[in-house]
Amino acid sequence: MTAYVLRLVSAQPVPLDFFSGFAVRGLFFRMLKSFDNVLADEVHDARTLSPYSVSPVETLTGRGIFYGVLQPGFVFQMRMNALNGVVGDALMKSLLSVDASRLELNGVEVWMREVAVKNWAPLEKVDVYEGVRFSVRFRSPTFFRSTQKGPTFLMKLLPRRLRKPVRPVYRYMILPDPYLFFRTLARLYRQFGEPSFPYKSYSEWLLEGGVALETYGRLRVSKVYDDRGRWSRGFMGHVVFTIPRDLFDRRMASITVNLLEFAKFSNVGGNRTAGFGVLDYRVYPPKDGDQE
Repeated sequence: MTAYVLRLVSAQPVPLDFFSGFAVRGLFFRMLKSFDNVLADEVHDARTLSPYSVSPVETLTGRGIFYGVLQPGFVFQMRMNALNGVVGDALMKSLLSVDASRLELNGVEVWMREVAVKNWAPLEKVDVYEGVRFSVRFRSPTFFRSTQKGPTFLMKLLPRRLRKPVRPVYRYMILPDPYLFFRTLARLYRQFGEPSFPYKSYSEWLLEGGVALETYGRLRVSKVYDDRGRWSRGFMGHVVFTIPRDLFDRRMASITVNLLEFAKFSNVGGNRTAGFGVLDYRVYPPKDGDQE
């Protein structure tokens, strides 16, 4: 898994009249198509977990620029994450091509000044203790999808051939629900991180309340639009999660830290391929008196 951080500049104003993550995603696909048009179509049309994510346009310090105008001469950056080797190799070869120095963002030519490459690997050693806390800052709009599906109890009593098909019902959660947050990350990690990841046991631990919401600060909901005028809502802000003392499991706690490290590359939640769900995190030791 590889993250490419592109630093760019333009000689003309670049309007961002819709959420900039969608503009970055458009640039990502143009770059992919320039090297392998078939691969770009396969990635775009796939009905499985997408093997990429992007950030919104950012300042060089990492502050998101969601809307507005990028003035001539202003240096900005964006991040493109390849979650598997096929996409990563194609993106790298596109960046090394002759045409990569001049790109187009939202219809305006931009020049690439530099590219930084960061590789992801599981943390080799994770120190966790009872009472450990995880401080997570959601830097771009984030939401989760909760799927409610399956036959009712009475329907289950009927033979399968007599049951009517049940269509899944999707619910949108615009809150930092710990179960949806970490289960979503676990699904991505199982697909693109470590194949031996114990997804089932970790999900069961989460369902029991393995990670709890301790507190949050300055949490707000933002409404943003894509290039077709369709809107989405997502929350942003600072959240602290903790592992309840009676459910502390050292292995599960270590997995949780690795998932947070993974999330810095993958993003999390709905629209993560368009700059949603960007986050960073810190692990804090137990509060005084919490650790035995």
